[in-house]
Amino acid sequence: MTKKGNGNGNGNGRSMEGIYSFYSPFYDLIFGKVLEAGRRVALTYLDHSTKKKVLEVGIGTGLTLRHYPKDCHIVGIDISAKMIDRARERVARMGNGHKIDLEVMDACHMTFADDSFDAVISPYVITTVGDPTQFCREMLRVCKPGGQIIIVNHSKDPNRLFGKLGAVASPFFARIGFVTDLDVVDLVKHTAIEVRQVIDCNFFNLHKVILGHKPQT
Repeated sequence: MTKKGNGNGNGNGRSMEGIYSFYSPFYDLIFGKVLEAGRRVALTYLDHSTKKKVLEVGIGTGLTLRHYPKDCHIVGIDISAKMIDRARERVARMGNGHKIDLEVMDACHMTFADDSFDAVISPYVITTVGDPTQFCREMLRVCKPGGQIIIVNHSKDPNRLFGKLGAVASPFFARIGFVTDLDVVDLVKHTAIEVRQVIDCNFFNLHKVILGHKPQT
């Protein structure tokens, strides 16, 4: 069955669109090197055994593109048209044979048919959406049974000092585009995503690469 969203999003979606459109001219400068390790680590776990159609949810300015194997067909979406414009400029500069399609789309209401992709990757997005559980449902829906789902993000850890500080600081960070008080690992484990491994990455191991699969039906 094909399930399509309206792509319009909710109030939070419109707010995030405005915030990240504002960031677009200098996003790479702020978030490029700081979050690079997570992007690089995540892509090393993408199954390279066969040619794949891969969806990147929240592709932003396309900072992950250079890490994909050449035989991938990459589809990238982002809620911000200005971010997608930056990604298109990057693709034009790359000119290295990747097949890349880019679209403006709400990650919580994707317009793709069910079971469209061999793998779904989402770097640093789940803490920016209004409904993280719906976000996970959508990634599951568009991924083929048995396909990979890879999420990279900060995840609250209440047992560590930085986790406690993140909970306190979350209202501030929410104003600039993301929250820091979400236990992403626990949330994903409580969805139908089959989590197989969680890997620490980035500064002080604050971020996690969550390696999951969509269960076979």
